[in-house]
Amino acid sequence: MEFGGERREIQVSGSVTVGREKTATLHVDDKTLSREHTKFYIENGKLFVRDLESRNGTFLNGQRIQNTQPLKPGDRVKVGLATFTVLAEGGAMPAVSAPLASAPAAPAPRPPSPPTRRTTVAATTRPKLGGPHPVAVFFYRIILLAVIVVVAYLSKGIFKSILHGIHS
Repeated sequence: MEFGGERREIQVSGSVTVGREKTATLHVDDKTLSREHTKFYIENGKLFVRDLESRNGTFLNGQRIQNTQPLKPGDRVKVGLATFTVLAEGGAMPAVSAPLASAPAAPAPRPPSPPTRRTTVAATTRPKLGGPHPVAVFFYRIILLAVIVVVAYLSKGIFKSILHGIHS
C-alpha cells in the first residue's frame, strides 16, 4: 500500500476491509474514504476486490469497479488517496500480497525501494462500536442543564439562610 509517501506490504489472509473507520481491518486516515470502503478477500486461492458501495468508488487499473473483480499480480487498486499493488507471493514491492501465483522465474532487477513495514492482517472481524445517537446525546445534555438550573434555583433559599445566619 502506498499512502502519503509511506509504503507498506499487507498480506491478505481471509479478508481485509479498508476504510476510514477505526473498526475497519485496515484503517486509512483519508476523508475521501467511506467508513467501510472496499474489501480484499481470498476465495478458492484467488484474490478478489469488492467495492462496498462507497461514495467515491474503488478503481482497478484506473477503471471504477461496480462489483467483485478478480486480481492478478501487477494490478493496481486505488482507494481514496491510497494505492494498492497486487504482488505474487514472495514479491518485494510494497502492496497487497496474496497467494496468487509463484514469483516469475527470472524477475527483472528493480531499483532499491524504500524500506517497508510488513503487516499481516488476519481474517478477524472487529466488533462495531456503537453509542447513543447524536440527537439523543443532545437531549440528554438539555435535560442535564435543566436539572442543574432547577437545583440551583431551589437551593438559593438554603444558601440565603446560611449566609444570613453568618452575618447576624
